Amino acid sequence: MTTTLIPPGDLKDLDTTELQSKFFQVACDISRMRLVCEQLPMAEATLMNISQELAVRKYRAPKP
Repeated sequence: MTTTLIPPGDLKDLDTTELQSKFFQVACDISRMRLVCEQLPMAEATLMNISQELAVRKYRAPKP
C-alpha cells in the first residue's frame, strides 16, 4: 500500500505509462483502505463483545 506522499516534482520526470501505473496503484490502495475503514466499526464492536464475555466468565469463574 502507498504510505508516502509523492510530490508533484517527482511525477514530472515519469513517462505517461509509469504515471498511469502509479495512478491505478494508488487508486487500488485507496479502495483497500476504504474497505478496511468501513469494517473497523464492526471489528471494534466485536472486540467489545468478546471483552465483555471474557469479563462475565471471569466474574462467574469458581473462586478457589
